Amino acid sequence: MADVRLSVDQAFMDELKNKTGVDKASQLTTDALTLFSWAVSEVKKGRVLISMDENGQNPKKVVTPTLEKARLIK
Repeated sequence: MADVRLSVDQAFMDELKNKTGVDKASQLTTDALTLFSWAVSEVKKGRVLISMDENGQNPKKVVTPTLEKARLIK
């Protein structure tokens, strides 16, 4: 297992904890990395990540510089 050390603004981390009900930064980090790993896998398959409301309306493409870079690496 890798030991990861991050410097994250405390207010940002507190906000995430409040929004999710998760009280451990390590759990938030694990979940974030798991989600990001899935996103990278999807873009490498040529898929487009879309977020939309629960009625399937107002779609928004999910894009980050790192996902775009990963998409280009074959």
